[in-house]
Amino acid sequence: MKIAPKSTFHISRLTRYALLLVLLLLAFFLRFYRLDAQSFWNDEGNSARIAERPIRLILEGAAGDIHPPGYYLLLHYWRAAVGHSEFALRALSAMCGVIMVAFTYLLGHRLFESPTGPTPGPTPGLVAAFLGAISPLAVYYAQEARMYALLGALSAVSTYLFLRLLARPSLAVGFAYVLVGAAGLYTQYAFPFVLIVHNVVFGLWCLIHARRARRLVLWAGLQVAVAALYLPWLPTALKSVTGWSPAGRSYTLIPALLDILRALTVGVTLTTDRAIVALISAGLLLAIALWPAWRERRSAAPSFPRGAFNVFAAAVYLLLPIVLILAFDLYKSEWLKFLIVILPPFHVLLARAVHRTPSSILSLALLTAFCIPTTISLHSLYFDPAYQRDDYRQIAADVAAQARPQDGIILNAPNQWEVFTYYHPDRHVYPAPYHPTPENVDAFLSPVLADHRRLFVLYWGDAEADPQRLVESALSLRAYKAHDRWYGRVRLAIYGAAALPQEPCETFDARFGDRILLLGYALAGGDDPFRSGDVVPLTLFWRARAPIDRRYKVTVQILDAQGRLVAQRDTEPRDDLLPTTAWTPEQTVTDRYGVWLPPTLSPGDHTLFVGLYDVFTGQRLPITAGVQTVDELLPLFGIHVESP
Repeated sequence: MKIAPKSTFHISRLTRYALLLVLLLLAFFLRFYRLDAQSFWNDEGNSARIAERPIRLILEGAAGDIHPPGYYLLLHYWRAAVGHSEFALRALSAMCGVIMVAFTYLLGHRLFESPTGPTPGPTPGLVAAFLGAISPLAVYYAQEARMYALLGALSAVSTYLFLRLLARPSLAVGFAYVLVGAAGLYTQYAFPFVLIVHNVVFGLWCLIHARRARRLVLWAGLQVAVAALYLPWLPTALKSVTGWSPAGRSYTLIPALLDILRALTVGVTLTTDRAIVALISAGLLLAIALWPAWRERRSAAPSFPRGAFNVFAAAVYLLLPIVLILAFDLYKSEWLKFLIVILPPFHVLLARAVHRTPSSILSLALLTAFCIPTTISLHSLYFDPAYQRDDYRQIAADVAAQARPQDGIILNAPNQWEVFTYYHPDRHVYPAPYHPTPENVDAFLSPVLADHRRLFVLYWGDAEADPQRLVESALSLRAYKAHDRWYGRVRLAIYGAAALPQEPCETFDARFGDRILLLGYALAGGDDPFRSGDVVPLTLFWRARAPIDRRYKVTVQILDAQGRLVAQRDTEPRDDLLPTTAWTPEQTVTDRYGVWLPPTLSPGDHTLFVGLYDVFTGQRLPITAGVQTVDELLPLFGIHVESP
């Protein structure tokens, strides 16, 4: 069957510029839409707090950071001009995202559109700009107050200037290239990948144009100029880069390449299985873009290389950074953001394929198969809670709504301080030691527990900040945990601080099932009345009569005079850190619980009950107290709640 050729209609220059304006407005809308709908997360809080410092302190802070100071300096002046709200600080990245789309158009236009006349059909520049405008990965980082959208924009701008220099060297373009190249180096340590691409492509260009040796001298001078501008920061950069922890090469090549293609195609807000149609479409379009080009002849026009060389340049721009990321062990899911430097060539090559596909129906089908999952990914980015950033804004609001003057706040990871204090005053906020030891955990917690009646603790990144969970283990023994809630990947816990009884104040012999004994309980604070919002500090004393082969949760419940549940705390013993399967027979287990009385709790008399149930089945253990069989909950004592 013969495929019908594509239409050869031409787009006038005025129409092309009008379409480009529409695409830039689309890019603007997608990047500014719901720009402040989500909270800052940790790294964005770091950006916000660094940018508010004087220049000297920004440079000092960046010297101890894993990023150079360029973005922070730019954000400092941007902040002074437009404000420090979430929308204002993220707007810098959003504008950089629009700039990247504009230069993606220019790259497509320069590489794959005819220099002597109009290009038939939808031009590669316009199609590339459209793909860049709707790119979920580009939109994601254009809505983040970090340096990655700026990195992508500088990648596109510097490469466009590089191509201009190859076509026709000029002092103005060379000067601009040096400034943009140096700015890229000061923005992010992945930018050298772009400069390596330029040098590889220039090397091939020199082989093709052997008689233009003076261009080599000019190019060397430009590279020296870029390096000279970066020289003051180079020692710090080398120290930072060599101090990076590698990703660990915990991947296999084919799945890693598939994951990279997924990120480039549909971003980080769509899983591979849901994006398979888009991935197949992208793979076919890349094959169409690259394969036929090697049979083309290079243009004899000496002013600018055309044909196969241009495809080679775009392919190196796309593929070489991926090779370097894998070679330097920089691939893992958290570092897919480095791929933003190769979004421009990815979209340009796809656009070339759309333009070269012999059938309009085929090109439209491939483009549709690519764009529909992209739209779904954008919807997930804006609305799916599974892809929302950690909600420190809501954490701070919830803490503020419940806080009392005597409360304290502990942050278990050091880089939580910036984002939390962006939303909450830096008052009674205590960053925990990083990679703590038992000794410095004790030295840190002792004065905090002595000074505060309640503690709000934010747990994040335990595997990195506190891999042995020493802070949480110490709090399970020295405080009364009453509440846990997840906000994305951040967990907010509420503890009561009170005396720590080591012996029961009330003893009895209550059997739960046939292997677990409750020896008694103690209530720190005695018979003092409670107020709504308080934490009831309860200590239970357990003993195993024999080894326990099942895990059980403890439920502590408070019921009002009408038997209605008003407060509850369910957890495995020692705040999930000492399951019943780890108990030693005949050893007394001291187990502390805090039961948080809701702020809306009405005054009156209440009763506290305790029970045990299977973690997996939910079946409660029967209780025998003395010779009497009790229901599945054992009443311990009454408490009186007063008005706050």
